[in-house]
Amino acid sequence: MIDRACISLGEKCNLKCSYCHFHNENNGKISGRPQEFSADELINIVSEINDYAISNDVCTFKIGIVGSGEPLLQYRKIVELITYVKNNNLNRLTFYTITNGTILNDRILNFFYEHRYLIKLCFSLDGYEELHNIGREKYHMVYNGMKMYESVFGEKPPINCTVHHETINKKNKLRSYLENESFKDVTFSRLFDSHDVNMTISEKEYKNLLSEFKGSHFEIRQLDEKNKKKYDCTMYGTLCGVGRTNIFITKKGIYPCGRFYGHEKYNYGSFDMSLNDLEVKMKKMKSLKDGECYFDKYLEVIN
Repeated sequence: MIDRACISLGEKCNLKCSYCHFHNENNGKISGRPQEFSADELINIVSEINDYAISNDVCTFKIGIVGSGEPLLQYRKIVELITYVKNNNLNRLTFYTITNGTILNDRILNFFYEHRYLIKLCFSLDGYEELHNIGREKYHMVYNGMKMYESVFGEKPPINCTVHHETINKKNKLRSYLENESFKDVTFSRLFDSHDVNMTISEKEYKNLLSEFKGSHFEIRQLDEKNKKKYDCTMYGTLCGVGRTNIFITKKGIYPCGRFYGHEKYNYGSFDMSLNDLEVKMKKMKSLKDGECYFDKYLEVIN
């Protein structure tokens, strides 16, 4: 049963993070075109999802406004989408988005605050300045964006922290930074598909880091026992949802997850296809054992 989707609003981004697997120019994932949805197309997509959730008794369908670009560059479309969802009582849906935090203003933040029960605003932050800027950039702009968030929401934002080789080396300093800055909600994701293989880490190294962060002052999504048997993504420490629960929706079509973007053999079909028809195609995917990643097990071998 599908119960979560990521929707990529387009390929445009205002940053060029060195380890971004979407904008790694050597892997052919980016088409060179905007690949943007219109607001009407987004509304049709989420309406189809809500209808699917009702007919299949999915109480909560989680939708991430994330993908191959910076979502807040499409802020007006997010406003139209969330306003439509609210006004039409599409109450099976819950949303989140992840921003690089560099283009925020009072208008944007006030909108997300007013709709915080419907869409969660998260930040990409890899730690203190030196560590953050290894794979990303513009730490001070990101930090300023987080301070603006805090002035509106009254608390630090949820953050997504990418874990790579230098994160492991600087783990104690990272933990101190996160605790001293009073972050409360941290998601650690393992770096993958980087052109710099020396930056990537093993699953064992990743899990050891999470284990060493037990007892910290911030909540770690992957250490929540109720999440350990949820199908989502092994890069977040949970089970792979490919062929089971997850889809990645783009203008080019629907893929099993974001890592498959640009691999057209794994394009299920048009972004506006019926989810019931999509589910039939998903069931033809190969089987996986718990803990295995579909992309790592099958795609890299056959390509």
